[in-house]
Amino acid sequence: MFRTRFAFTTLGAVLLLTSAMSATTALASASASAPATVKLLTCTGKTVSEPATFVISCADGNAELTATKWSNWSATSATGVTLFGLNLCTPDCAASSITFFPDSKVRLSAPEVTKHGRLYSSMVVRYKLHGKSETFSFSWKGDPSFQ
Repeated sequence: MFRTRFAFTTLGAVLLLTSAMSATTALASASASAPATVKLLTCTGKTVSEPATFVISCADGNAELTATKWSNWSATSATGVTLFGLNLCTPDCAASSITFFPDSKVRLSAPEVTKHGRLYSSMVVRYKLHGKSETFSFSWKGDPSFQ
């Protein structure tokens, strides 16, 4: 009886160990084959995914996303709704402050492999100014910090 119980206990341990090893191997191969998450590069040189707030123009801070809700963030593009902030530079940029446009649509695209990992290189924001649809486009291509 002791031998039978020992055999079943040993068999159970072997099956449990084999099952755990299979699960670990499956997770490792799944993560190895999964594409790296595409991110955005912040003004401080850090990468972020799905940021609620993001400064677009680092040099002057004249464009930003705030209160952003992302509906899609994939390997090819990201889309969301944001409170878009833009300095309209009226009468000039130094004398003007940021104007916020609620319910603006933001789209990120054109991911590129950089020294920071995979980063979106293009942004388009659609917003309404005085009831008229406007488009703000931004590209990080050619920016030395992006490469």
